[in-house]
Amino acid sequence: MAKNKKSNINLMDILKGKFLVEDGSMQNWRFVLYLVFLAFVSISSSHWVNKKVVKIKQLDEEVSNLKAQYTDAHRYLMKMQLEPEIMRQSEALGIKLTDEQPYVIVKKIYDQEP
Repeated sequence: MAKNKKSNINLMDILKGKFLVEDGSMQNWRFVLYLVFLAFVSISSSHWVNKKVVKIKQLDEEVSNLKAQYTDAHRYLMKMQLEPEIMRQSEALGIKLTDEQPYVIVKKIYDQEP
């Protein structure tokens, strides 16, 4: 019968790194490399998400800026469509309103029967 080796691992053995150099330490190395890989994936995904959050914030600021520009342009356009503004600009071009009523030309179309 083979004796089972009793595992007496204490804190000092872990701090000295004996679990990485003893017989059968290949399993321990695999586990350590797995933990390093998981840490790398966790850190890189955290940085990736942080970049996305910053980009979203920049785009939100740009959208709010464009909305403000749209509001200003819309307000200016509405002002330009008012009658006093149109009259002021047309007078600058030399166009004035007349006091005479315009003539209405009516053309009557007669149906001709064949």
